[in-house]
Amino acid sequence: MKHLLFSLIFCVLAAVPVRAETLFLDFDSTHTHIMFNVMHLGLSRTYGEFEAFEGRVVLDTDRPESVIVEMTVDVNSLDSGLPARDENLMGGSWFDAEDHPTMTFAATGFEQTSENTGILTGDLTLLGETRSQTFDVVYNGTATDPFSSRKTRYGFSATGSLKRSEFGMDFGLGFVADDINLIIETELLATDE
Repeated sequence: MKHLLFSLIFCVLAAVPVRAETLFLDFDSTHTHIMFNVMHLGLSRTYGEFEAFEGRVVLDTDRPESVIVEMTVDVNSLDSGLPARDENLMGGSWFDAEDHPTMTFAATGFEQTSENTGILTGDLTLLGETRSQTFDVVYNGTATDPFSSRKTRYGFSATGSLKRSEFGMDFGLGFVADDINLIIETELLATDE
């Protein structure tokens, strides 16, 4: 889920006010958070974060709708704040990490909705099932990083939701909600390629 969320955020790059060019961007792993939350017993939200992922973004500023966003998330990197729960979530009733160690997201389109917002659409694969997934993306700005050899950073926030049962994760629907909220906060670093 984490990879998918971050991938969606990058589609907002279309709103970045730059001259026409192709931007090659990498996720900054120290400033990227792929998170989710889900209602437990209808009482409170439990949060989790996937900490290991890789991906890339390629954006033609003349054609933002053709943005390339690819992300792979290591399911085993889940941290929900409770190791025993994380171990349970890796089992066959939930993420089935032994048979499905990764989830992936690949963008299929982007629609700009305002100067700094857009909707990123792509294919999310989880538990061997691929479904169309959308993210609402906000471009937060661009800054020069005085601490990095890479000169430019692009900030994005992305949110989306999914029904876990659509991916075959239907265990415990009586006590853990079907609706999962996805939250991605990221900084992308400009690269040469």
